[in-house]
Amino acid sequence: MALDGSDRWWRSAGATPRRVDALLRSAVAAAAECPLESVPPAEPRRVASAGGAQYSTALPLRLAGSLGVSASGVAETAAALLRGVARVDGARVQRGGFVALDVASEARAAMVHTAAADGAAFLGDYLGYLRGLGRLDVTEPDRAAPADERASAAPLPPPSPLHGAATAEEARRLAREDARRRMRALAGHPGAEADGACIAVQPGDVSWREPCIDSGGGDTPAGRLLAVIGEAGARVAFCRAAAERPRAGEETGPGLPAVPTAEHPGAWALGTRANPAFVLRYAHAHAVSSLRWAGEAQAAAATAAAPALAPVPLEEPAAAALAGALYDGPLVLHAARRRSEPHMLVRYLEGVAAAYHEWRGSGGLAVEAAVESAGGGSAPALGRMRLCAAAAGVLHAGLSLLGVPAPTRL
Repeated sequence: MALDGSDRWWRSAGATPRRVDALLRSAVAAAAECPLESVPPAEPRRVASAGGAQYSTALPLRLAGSLGVSASGVAETAAALLRGVARVDGARVQRGGFVALDVASEARAAMVHTAAADGAAFLGDYLGYLRGLGRLDVTEPDRAAPADERASAAPLPPPSPLHGAATAEEARRLAREDARRRMRALAGHPGAEADGACIAVQPGDVSWREPCIDSGGGDTPAGRLLAVIGEAGARVAFCRAAAERPRAGEETGPGLPAVPTAEHPGAWALGTRANPAFVLRYAHAHAVSSLRWAGEAQAAAATAAAPALAPVPLEEPAAAALAGALYDGPLVLHAARRRSEPHMLVRYLEGVAAAYHEWRGSGGLAVEAAVESAGGGSAPALGRMRLCAAAAGVLHAGLSLLGVPAPTRL
């Protein structure tokens, strides 16, 4: 017994959460001899391994009771089926009913190319997959509006004006609800492959300037706070805490008050690595700037465009870690949306930014590599730029969901 057409799982999008989930569901359905449509999402979690990445699901355990079958037996059969799939390096049973899957590096590299092509679509792809399975609650567009008006409506609701809040606590509530509404709206637009494409691409350059800081804020506590840390910093600060109503003086990190004030802004007022809002926006600006430098070098050298599938050197530990962090995004977004907890998205983006900085700091993305790739250099250098583009796209999409503009220059 084999999975029909198994090679198609990786040919287009690579080992994205959507594709890995679909492959695991197909294998478990065949092993359990039940209809595919009756099998719930596999929710494949990534586990770091010596080989680069491993994806695990408890799907056999979840089905065993309802089907009256042996979880370990279903898992063993599913693992055997998966071992016959193209670009699968291995599959095994763990803890009596978990199926662990290893995929080839080219499948993971193809995932990077998918994220590089459209970071927003990649980040929202798993939500679109769940919607297609009927496993996602979404708010339908307003049926009273004309069809052409519904089609042309902005896909994400605009953020609330925080400067209109009277207190920091009210501004915090608005920022968190903005993030929740935008995460919910992301899954409300059906698409053929990915719902995430409804996030608009920023037009032209986006600067670091903060209108609230430039104008001096206002007379209210919220206005004075925005004049000190800016709206971008405030949105990240307000969404970073897990608690809906933080205790007085509660912090989300060293020097990071959960509800900063103009008198006590903590590290949120700093333009250093101590400020998560700065780190996130700097990572995006650095990645976009590197891509722009590469493009300028390419134009100067009058070379052909980079090959569409330049290999991404994922054998480098820092590159593999960054690719793994990117893989986690669609699953984290689904969990944050389902639980209505924007702090999960903030912490995920911080992880991507940290992985990006670690990768570039290890030599994975030097300016010389960017210029080499644009000037017709080696295929690995071209692949490094794909990883850079993937990080930039995912950071931009995540910041957009928080209502935070992503600067494009250092």
